[in-house]
Amino acid sequence: MAIYRKSTRSKPRYFSNDLKALLYAFGDSSSPNAETIQALEDVLTSYLIDVVMEANKVRTIQKRNKLKVEDVMFALRRDPVKLGRVYDLQEMDRKITMAKKMFDEEAEKPSEKEADEGVKKRRRKNK
Repeated sequence: MAIYRKSTRSKPRYFSNDLKALLYAFGDSSSPNAETIQALEDVLTSYLIDVVMEANKVRTIQKRNKLKVEDVMFALRRDPVKLGRVYDLQEMDRKITMAKKMFDEEAEKPSEKEADEGVKKRRRKNK
């Protein structure tokens, strides 16, 4: 794991709003101290960099050009809680994809009423 270092240059803060909401959910005030948010974001960013670097090592050993979810899962193999969360998120993604596909198929099919009206219009034109 990387060593926590306080950076002197300003960098973009991507997780500030999410961390504020998490802190509030865990009992902190609605507007937490800015230094707390910065420290948490630095730790979170360091952790994410470590996980991605470990996954990148796996990708390099496998001689692939792209990073896959399986590489991240391998990097998280020693943490069953996080690995379980990855499995849960994959299952949720599959369910959402299936639901979207079913919804799109149903939207493409005309309803029975619309189909009956279309047949009646064609019959009228042919008469």
